Amino acid sequence: MPPQPVSVGAVVGVISGPSSERGTRERIEAGGERPRVAAAARTRRDASKSGYKEAARESRVMSSRLAALTAAAMALPGVHARAAEPGLNPFTVDASHLEYFESGNRMRVRVNQGTATVPIGDNIQLLANGLQDVISGASPINNAPGPGGQPHQVLTGASVNDRRNAGDIGASVFWNDNQVMVRQGWSAETDYKSTWTSIEGRRFLNQKDTVLAAGFAFNDDGVSTHDAPDDFQTRIKRDYFVGVTQIISERSLIELSLEYSYSNGFLSDPYKLVFVQSTGLLPDSRPGQRRQISITGKYLLYIPPIDSALQVIQSFSTDNWGINAGALEVQLKKELPGQWQVNAGGRLYSQSSADFYQVLFQTPPADGLHTSDYRMAGFGSASWLLGVTKQITPNFSLQFSGERTYRRYALRSGGTGFDGDNYIWSFYLVTLQAQF
Repeated sequence: MPPQPVSVGAVVGVISGPSSERGTRERIEAGGERPRVAAAARTRRDASKSGYKEAARESRVMSSRLAALTAAAMALPGVHARAAEPGLNPFTVDASHLEYFESGNRMRVRVNQGTATVPIGDNIQLLANGLQDVISGASPINNAPGPGGQPHQVLTGASVNDRRNAGDIGASVFWNDNQVMVRQGWSAETDYKSTWTSIEGRRFLNQKDTVLAAGFAFNDDGVSTHDAPDDFQTRIKRDYFVGVTQIISERSLIELSLEYSYSNGFLSDPYKLVFVQSTGLLPDSRPGQRRQISITGKYLLYIPPIDSALQVIQSFSTDNWGINAGALEVQLKKELPGQWQVNAGGRLYSQSSADFYQVLFQTPPADGLHTSDYRMAGFGSASWLLGVTKQITPNFSLQFSGERTYRRYALRSGGTGFDGDNYIWSFYLVTLQAQF
Protein backbone atom coordinates (compact mmCIF):
# COMPACT_ATOMS: atom_id res chain seq x y z
CA MET A 1 0.00 0.00 0.00
CA PRO A 2 1.23 3.56 -0.64
CA PRO A 3 1.95 5.74 2.38
CA GLN A 4 -1.35 6.97 3.73
CA PRO A 5 -2.18 10.61 2.94
CA VAL A 6 -1.97 11.84 6.52
CA SER A 7 -0.55 15.18 7.43
CA VAL A 8 3.08 14.93 6.38
CA GLY A 9 2.45 12.88 3.28
CA ALA A 10 -0.09 15.39 2.08
CA VAL A 11 1.98 18.45 2.85
CA VAL A 12 5.21 17.26 1.28
CA GLY A 13 3.51 17.11 -2.09
CA VAL A 14 3.45 20.87 -2.08
CA ILE A 15 7.22 21.28 -2.18
CA SER A 16 7.81 18.56 -4.72
CA GLY A 17 5.69 19.80 -7.59
CA PRO A 18 7.48 20.05 -10.96
CA SER A 19 9.52 23.14 -11.50
CA SER A 20 7.35 24.38 -14.32
CA GLU A 21 4.30 24.36 -12.10
CA ARG A 22 5.84 25.15 -8.78
CA GLY A 23 7.14 28.69 -8.61
CA THR A 24 5.26 31.41 -6.85
CA ARG A 25 3.92 34.66 -8.26
CA GLU A 26 6.51 36.43 -6.13
CA ARG A 27 9.47 34.59 -7.62
CA ILE A 28 7.95 35.14 -11.02
CA GLU A 29 7.67 38.86 -10.59
CA ALA A 30 11.24 38.76 -9.34
CA GLY A 31 12.08 37.67 -12.84
CA GLY A 32 11.85 33.95 -12.13
CA GLU A 33 10.69 31.48 -14.70
CA ARG A 34 8.50 33.16 -16.73
CA PRO A 35 7.88 33.20 -17.74
CA ARG A 36 4.28 33.10 -14.65
CA VAL A 37 5.73 34.49 -16.33
CA ALA A 38 6.72 42.46 -25.19
CA ALA A 39 6.64 45.27 -27.11
CA ALA A 40 4.80 46.21 -30.22
CA ALA A 41 1.21 46.04 -31.30
CA ARG A 42 2.00 42.50 -32.38
CA THR A 43 3.30 41.59 -28.90
CA ARG A 44 2.17 38.34 -27.38
CA ARG A 45 4.90 36.88 -25.25
CA ASP A 46 5.36 39.89 -23.00
CA ALA A 47 5.89 40.82 -19.40
CA SER A 48 2.24 41.06 -18.48
CA LYS A 49 1.40 37.84 -20.24
CA SER A 50 4.30 36.22 -18.47
CA GLY A 51 3.05 37.59 -15.19
CA TYR A 52 -0.34 36.09 -15.86
CA LYS A 53 1.09 32.69 -16.61
CA GLU A 54 2.90 32.76 -13.36
CA ALA A 55 -0.29 33.78 -11.62
CA ALA A 56 -2.10 30.92 -13.31
CA ARG A 57 0.59 28.52 -12.20
CA GLU A 58 0.52 30.03 -8.76
CA SER A 59 -3.24 29.57 -8.58
CA ARG A 60 -2.84 25.88 -9.34
CA VAL A 61 -0.08 25.61 -6.75
CA MET A 62 -2.25 27.46 -4.25
CA SER A 63 -5.11 25.10 -4.96
CA SER A 64 -2.86 22.09 -4.39
CA ARG A 65 -1.35 23.73 -1.31
CA LEU A 66 -4.80 24.39 0.10
CA ALA A 67 -5.89 20.81 -0.45
CA ALA A 68 -2.67 19.37 0.97
CA LEU A 69 -2.55 21.55 4.04
CA THR A 70 -6.24 21.03 4.63
CA ALA A 71 -5.62 17.30 4.58
CA ALA A 72 -2.82 17.87 7.04
CA ALA A 73 -5.04 19.88 9.33
CA MET A 74 -7.79 17.30 9.14
CA ALA A 75 -5.32 14.58 10.10
CA LEU A 76 -4.33 16.30 13.33
CA PRO A 77 -6.31 15.07 16.34
CA GLY A 78 -9.15 17.28 17.42
CA VAL A 79 -10.06 18.50 13.93
CA HIS A 80 -13.49 17.55 12.64
CA ALA A 81 -13.30 14.88 9.96
CA ARG A 82 -14.88 15.33 6.57
CA ALA A 83 -17.48 13.05 5.08
CA ALA A 84 -16.24 9.55 4.35
CA GLU A 85 -13.63 9.77 1.61
CA PRO A 86 -13.05 7.29 -1.21
CA GLY A 87 -10.14 4.87 -0.98
CA LEU A 88 -6.58 5.89 -0.17
CA ASN A 89 -5.56 5.60 -3.83
CA PRO A 90 -8.63 6.94 -5.69
CA PHE A 91 -9.34 7.67 -9.31
CA THR A 92 -9.52 11.47 -9.40
CA VAL A 93 -10.67 13.94 -12.04
CA ASP A 94 -10.39 17.74 -11.68
CA ALA A 95 -11.87 20.37 -13.99
CA SER A 96 -10.82 24.01 -13.39
CA HIS A 97 -11.53 27.42 -14.85
CA LEU A 98 -9.44 30.49 -14.04
CA GLU A 99 -10.04 34.16 -14.86
CA TYR A 100 -7.11 36.58 -14.50
CA PHE A 101 -7.24 40.31 -15.17
CA GLU A 102 -5.17 43.45 -14.57
CA SER A 103 -6.22 47.03 -13.91
CA GLY A 104 -5.95 49.75 -16.54
CA ASN A 105 -7.37 47.54 -19.31
CA ARG A 106 -4.17 45.50 -19.36
CA MET A 107 -3.95 41.73 -19.65
CA ARG A 108 -6.95 39.43 -19.32
CA VAL A 109 -6.64 35.65 -19.41
CA ARG A 110 -9.01 32.70 -19.36
CA VAL A 111 -7.69 29.23 -18.52
CA ASN A 112 -9.38 25.86 -18.75
CA GLN A 113 -7.59 22.90 -17.21
CA GLY A 114 -8.30 19.21 -16.69
CA THR A 115 -6.38 16.69 -14.58
CA ALA A 116 -6.85 12.96 -14.08
CA THR A 117 -5.12 10.58 -11.66
CA VAL A 118 -5.56 6.87 -12.31
CA PRO A 119 -4.48 4.18 -9.81
CA ILE A 120 -2.85 1.00 -11.05
CA GLY A 121 -3.21 -1.36 -8.13
CA ASP A 122 -2.17 -0.05 -4.73
CA ASN A 123 1.34 1.12 -5.57
CA ILE A 124 1.21 3.01 -8.87
CA GLN A 125 -0.58 6.18 -9.95
CA LEU A 126 -0.69 7.65 -13.45
CA LEU A 127 -1.27 11.37 -13.99
CA ALA A 128 -2.38 13.38 -17.03
CA ASN A 129 -2.89 17.13 -17.09
CA GLY A 130 -3.86 19.51 -19.89
CA LEU A 131 -4.70 23.19 -20.14
CA GLN A 132 -5.41 25.93 -22.63
CA ASP A 133 -5.28 29.64 -21.96
CA VAL A 134 -6.43 32.57 -24.08
CA ILE A 135 -4.68 35.89 -23.50
CA SER A 136 -5.76 39.37 -24.61
CA GLY A 137 -5.27 43.01 -23.70
CA ALA A 138 -2.45 45.53 -23.49
CA SER A 139 1.01 45.19 -22.00
CA PRO A 140 4.03 47.38 -21.11
CA ILE A 141 6.72 47.84 -23.77
CA ASN A 142 9.11 50.38 -22.26
CA ASN A 143 9.36 53.53 -20.17
CA ALA A 144 9.71 56.96 -21.76
CA PRO A 145 10.19 60.53 -20.49
CA GLY A 146 7.00 62.53 -20.26
CA PRO A 147 6.08 66.11 -19.33
CA GLY A 148 8.66 67.64 -17.03
CA GLY A 149 10.95 64.68 -17.65
CA GLN A 150 8.81 62.39 -15.50
CA PRO A 151 8.83 58.79 -16.76
CA HIS A 152 5.68 57.04 -17.89
CA GLN A 153 4.92 53.53 -19.08
CA VAL A 154 4.30 52.83 -22.78
CA LEU A 155 1.74 50.08 -23.51
CA THR A 156 1.04 48.06 -26.65
CA GLY A 157 -2.63 49.01 -26.86
CA ALA A 158 -5.30 46.31 -26.63
CA SER A 159 -3.67 44.26 -29.36
CA VAL A 160 -2.21 41.24 -27.58
CA ASN A 161 -4.08 38.07 -28.50
CA ASP A 162 -2.57 34.66 -27.96
CA ARG A 163 -3.41 31.07 -27.16
CA ARG A 164 -1.28 28.55 -25.31
CA ASN A 165 -1.63 24.78 -25.06
CA ALA A 166 0.21 22.87 -22.35
CA GLY A 167 0.13 19.48 -20.69
CA ASP A 168 2.09 16.85 -18.84
CA ILE A 169 1.96 13.16 -18.03
CA GLY A 170 3.53 11.32 -15.15
CA ALA A 171 3.65 8.34 -12.85
CA SER A 172 4.13 7.83 -9.13
CA VAL A 173 5.39 4.58 -7.63
CA PHE A 174 5.18 3.61 -3.94
CA TRP A 175 7.08 0.83 -2.18
CA ASN A 176 7.63 0.31 1.51
CA ASP A 177 8.15 3.84 2.87
CA ASN A 178 9.33 5.38 -0.40
CA GLN A 179 7.76 7.24 -3.30
CA VAL A 180 9.22 8.26 -6.69
CA MET A 181 7.45 10.55 -9.17
CA VAL A 182 8.40 11.23 -12.80
CA ARG A 183 6.68 13.82 -14.99
CA GLN A 184 7.14 15.06 -18.54
CA GLY A 185 5.50 18.27 -19.74
CA TRP A 186 5.32 20.67 -22.65
CA SER A 187 3.94 24.10 -23.49
CA ALA A 188 3.49 25.70 -26.91
CA GLU A 189 2.35 28.99 -28.36
CA THR A 190 3.25 30.99 -31.44
CA ASP A 191 6.48 32.48 -30.13
CA TYR A 192 7.36 30.30 -27.15
CA LYS A 193 7.91 26.57 -26.77
CA SER A 194 8.97 24.65 -23.70
CA THR A 195 9.52 21.07 -22.56
CA TRP A 196 10.32 19.97 -19.03
CA THR A 197 11.06 16.83 -17.07
CA SER A 198 10.99 16.36 -13.30
CA ILE A 199 12.00 13.51 -11.02
CA GLU A 200 11.16 13.61 -7.32
CA GLY A 201 11.54 11.25 -4.41
CA ARG A 202 10.18 11.01 -0.87
CA ARG A 203 11.22 8.94 2.10
CA PHE A 204 8.71 8.43 4.96
CA LEU A 205 10.25 7.96 8.41
CA ASN A 206 9.15 7.64 12.04
CA GLN A 207 5.80 6.09 11.20
CA LYS A 208 5.37 8.80 8.56
CA ASP A 209 5.78 11.63 11.08
CA THR A 210 8.83 12.73 9.05
CA VAL A 211 9.15 13.03 5.29
CA LEU A 212 12.34 13.77 3.37
CA ALA A 213 11.99 15.01 -0.20
CA ALA A 214 14.43 15.75 -3.01
CA GLY A 215 14.18 16.26 -6.73
CA PHE A 216 15.24 18.08 -9.86
CA ALA A 217 13.61 19.46 -12.99
CA PHE A 218 14.97 20.29 -16.45
CA ASN A 219 13.41 22.95 -18.69
CA ASP A 220 14.39 23.51 -22.33
CA ASP A 221 12.77 26.57 -23.91
CA GLY A 222 12.71 28.38 -27.22
CA VAL A 223 11.73 32.05 -27.63
CA SER A 224 11.04 33.88 -30.89
CA THR A 225 9.17 37.00 -32.06
CA HIS A 226 6.38 37.64 -34.52
CA ASP A 227 8.85 39.41 -36.79
CA ALA A 228 10.90 36.18 -36.98
CA PRO A 229 8.59 33.39 -35.77
CA ASP A 230 10.93 30.57 -36.84
CA ASP A 231 14.08 32.08 -35.34
CA PHE A 232 13.97 30.56 -31.87
CA GLN A 233 16.50 31.59 -29.25
CA THR A 234 17.15 28.82 -26.74
CA ARG A 235 17.56 28.74 -22.99
CA ILE A 236 17.68 26.10 -20.31
CA LYS A 237 16.66 26.05 -16.66
CA ARG A 238 17.68 23.49 -14.06
CA ASP A 239 16.00 23.30 -10.65
CA TYR A 240 17.16 21.26 -7.65
CA PHE A 241 15.42 21.08 -4.29
CA VAL A 242 15.48 19.31 -0.94
CA GLY A 243 12.87 19.48 1.78
CA VAL A 244 11.77 18.02 5.09
CA THR A 245 8.36 17.95 6.76
CA GLN A 246 7.98 17.09 10.43
CA ILE A 247 4.97 16.61 12.67
CA ILE A 248 5.87 18.47 15.86
CA SER A 249 2.86 17.51 17.94
CA GLU A 250 -0.72 16.38 17.55
CA ARG A 251 -1.62 19.93 16.57
CA SER A 252 1.29 21.26 14.53
CA LEU A 253 3.77 20.50 11.79
CA ILE A 254 6.60 22.35 10.06
CA GLU A 255 8.16 22.17 6.61
CA LEU A 256 11.45 23.53 5.27
CA SER A 257 12.64 23.48 1.67
CA LEU A 258 15.68 24.76 -0.19
CA GLU A 259 15.79 25.29 -3.96
CA TYR A 260 18.62 26.15 -6.35
CA SER A 261 17.92 27.23 -9.94
CA TYR A 262 20.33 27.74 -12.81
CA SER A 263 19.37 29.36 -16.12
CA ASN A 264 21.53 29.71 -19.22
CA GLY A 265 20.98 31.04 -22.73
CA PHE A 266 18.71 33.76 -24.06
CA LEU A 267 17.25 35.28 -20.88
CA SER A 268 16.27 38.67 -22.32
CA ASP A 269 12.69 39.54 -23.30
CA PRO A 270 12.63 39.94 -27.12
CA TYR A 271 9.61 42.25 -26.91
CA LYS A 272 10.90 44.63 -24.24
CA LEU A 273 12.74 47.89 -24.98
CA VAL A 274 14.71 50.42 -22.94
CA PHE A 275 14.86 54.18 -23.48
CA VAL A 276 18.37 55.62 -23.63
CA GLN A 277 18.54 59.43 -23.68
CA SER A 278 21.63 59.55 -25.91
CA THR A 279 20.60 56.92 -28.49
CA GLY A 280 16.86 56.29 -28.26
CA LEU A 281 15.28 52.83 -27.92
CA LEU A 282 17.41 49.70 -27.50
CA PRO A 283 16.36 46.06 -27.10
CA ASP A 284 16.22 44.49 -23.64
CA SER A 285 19.58 42.89 -22.79
CA ARG A 286 20.24 40.68 -19.75
CA PRO A 287 23.06 38.37 -18.64
CA GLY A 288 23.21 34.95 -20.26
CA GLN A 289 23.31 33.14 -16.91
CA ARG A 290 21.27 33.33 -13.76
CA ARG A 291 21.64 31.54 -10.42
CA GLN A 292 18.89 31.71 -7.80
CA ILE A 293 18.64 30.31 -4.28
CA SER A 294 15.43 30.30 -2.26
CA ILE A 295 14.42 28.94 1.13
CA THR A 296 10.83 28.44 2.26
CA GLY A 297 9.42 27.61 5.68
CA LYS A 298 5.82 26.59 6.39
CA TYR A 299 4.09 26.14 9.71
CA LEU A 300 0.65 24.65 10.32
CA LEU A 301 -1.11 24.84 13.70
CA TYR A 302 -4.51 23.57 14.74
CA ILE A 303 -6.18 25.94 17.24
CA PRO A 304 -8.85 24.09 19.31
CA PRO A 305 -10.65 27.12 20.81
CA ILE A 306 -11.68 28.30 17.35
CA ASP A 307 -11.57 24.88 15.69
CA SER A 308 -9.35 26.22 12.89
CA ALA A 309 -5.95 25.68 11.29
CA LEU A 310 -3.41 28.50 10.95
CA GLN A 311 -0.96 28.36 8.04
CA VAL A 312 2.14 30.59 7.86
CA ILE A 313 4.56 30.58 4.90
CA GLN A 314 7.79 32.61 4.84
CA SER A 315 10.22 32.65 1.91
CA PHE A 316 13.45 34.39 0.94
CA SER A 317 15.37 34.34 -2.33
CA THR A 318 18.48 35.88 -3.86
CA ASP A 319 20.23 35.70 -7.23
CA ASN A 320 23.34 36.85 -9.05
CA TRP A 321 21.35 39.58 -10.83
CA GLY A 322 21.10 41.50 -7.58
CA ILE A 323 17.45 40.75 -6.84
CA ASN A 324 16.70 39.92 -3.20
CA ALA A 325 13.12 39.06 -2.34
CA GLY A 326 10.98 37.96 0.58
CA ALA A 327 7.35 37.01 1.13
CA LEU A 328 5.11 36.29 4.10
CA GLU A 329 1.72 34.60 3.74
CA VAL A 330 -0.76 33.92 6.55
CA GLN A 331 -4.06 32.07 6.17
CA LEU A 332 -6.70 30.76 8.55
CA LYS A 333 -8.69 27.69 7.50
CA LYS A 334 -11.88 26.56 9.18
CA GLU A 335 -14.32 23.68 8.79
CA LEU A 336 -17.99 24.65 9.00
CA PRO A 337 -21.16 22.54 9.40
CA GLY A 338 -22.59 21.07 6.24
CA GLN A 339 -19.23 19.97 4.80
CA TRP A 340 -18.01 23.51 4.12
CA GLN A 341 -14.48 24.78 4.51
CA VAL A 342 -13.38 28.43 4.27
CA ASN A 343 -9.96 30.03 4.26
CA ALA A 344 -8.90 33.67 4.31
CA GLY A 345 -5.60 35.46 4.63
CA GLY A 346 -3.05 37.77 3.10
CA ARG A 347 0.41 37.95 1.62
CA LEU A 348 3.16 40.60 1.64
CA TYR A 349 5.98 40.53 -0.90
CA SER A 350 8.98 42.78 -1.51
CA GLN A 351 12.03 42.74 -3.78
CA SER A 352 14.99 44.89 -4.77
CA SER A 353 15.78 45.81 -8.37
CA ALA A 354 18.25 44.05 -10.66
CA ASP A 355 21.75 45.49 -10.92
CA PHE A 356 21.20 46.34 -14.60
CA TYR A 357 17.73 47.90 -14.17
CA GLN A 358 16.95 51.59 -14.56
CA VAL A 359 13.69 53.37 -15.24
CA LEU A 360 15.42 55.45 -17.97
CA PHE A 361 19.04 55.35 -19.14
CA GLN A 362 21.14 58.41 -19.91
CA THR A 363 23.80 56.49 -21.88
CA PRO A 364 24.18 52.80 -22.81
CA PRO A 365 25.90 50.83 -20.00
CA ALA A 366 29.49 49.83 -20.79
CA ASP A 367 28.76 46.13 -20.22
CA GLY A 368 25.82 46.16 -22.65
CA LEU A 369 23.33 45.01 -20.02
CA HIS A 370 20.14 47.04 -19.53
CA THR A 371 16.46 46.54 -18.81
CA SER A 372 13.45 48.61 -17.80
CA ASP A 373 11.19 45.59 -17.40
CA TYR A 374 8.91 46.25 -14.43
CA ARG A 375 9.54 42.70 -13.15
CA MET A 376 13.20 43.65 -12.69
CA ALA A 377 12.35 46.81 -10.72
CA GLY A 378 12.26 47.27 -6.98
CA PHE A 379 8.67 46.88 -5.80
CA GLY A 380 6.40 45.15 -3.34
CA SER A 381 2.84 43.90 -3.22
CA ALA A 382 0.04 43.24 -0.77
CA SER A 383 -2.58 40.56 -1.44
CA TRP A 384 -5.74 39.23 0.10
CA LEU A 385 -6.68 35.58 -0.36
CA LEU A 386 -10.03 33.86 -0.05
CA GLY A 387 -11.24 30.31 -0.60
CA VAL A 388 -14.38 28.24 -0.11
CA THR A 389 -14.74 24.48 -0.53
CA LYS A 390 -17.97 22.48 -0.43
CA GLN A 391 -17.97 18.69 -0.12
CA ILE A 392 -21.08 18.04 -2.20
CA THR A 393 -21.05 14.26 -1.78
CA PRO A 394 -18.39 11.80 -0.61
CA ASN A 395 -17.21 11.71 -4.24
CA PHE A 396 -17.62 15.31 -5.40
CA SER A 397 -16.29 18.64 -4.12
CA LEU A 398 -16.40 22.19 -5.46
CA GLN A 399 -13.74 24.76 -4.66
CA PHE A 400 -13.57 28.51 -5.27
CA SER A 401 -10.45 30.58 -4.61
CA GLY A 402 -9.69 34.20 -5.33
CA GLU A 403 -6.87 36.67 -4.93
CA ARG A 404 -6.44 40.42 -5.36
CA THR A 405 -2.96 41.93 -5.36
CA TYR A 406 -1.84 45.56 -5.17
CA ARG A 407 1.62 46.12 -6.59
CA ARG A 408 3.33 49.23 -5.20
CA TYR A 409 6.75 50.78 -5.79
CA ALA A 410 6.71 52.14 -2.23
CA LEU A 411 6.82 48.59 -0.84
CA ARG A 412 10.18 47.76 -2.46
CA SER A 413 13.02 46.39 -0.32
CA GLY A 414 15.76 48.22 -2.22
CA GLY A 415 16.95 49.54 -5.55
CA THR A 416 14.93 51.66 -7.92
CA GLY A 417 11.66 51.73 -9.83
CA PHE A 418 8.76 54.17 -10.16
CA ASP A 419 5.09 54.59 -9.39
CA GLY A 420 4.14 54.23 -13.05
CA ASP A 421 4.59 50.46 -12.67
CA ASN A 422 1.88 50.25 -9.99
CA TYR A 423 -1.19 48.23 -10.90
CA ILE A 424 -3.71 45.74 -9.48
CA TRP A 425 -4.21 42.17 -10.61
CA SER A 426 -6.88 39.67 -9.59
CA PHE A 427 -7.94 36.15 -10.35
CA TYR A 428 -10.52 33.63 -9.36
CA LEU A 429 -10.35 29.87 -9.78
CA VAL A 430 -13.20 27.37 -9.72
CA THR A 431 -12.46 23.64 -9.47
CA LEU A 432 -14.79 20.65 -9.53
CA GLN A 433 -13.19 17.45 -8.23
CA ALA A 434 -14.49 13.91 -8.46
CA GLN A 435 -12.97 10.92 -6.59
CA PHE A 436 -13.97 7.29 -7.00
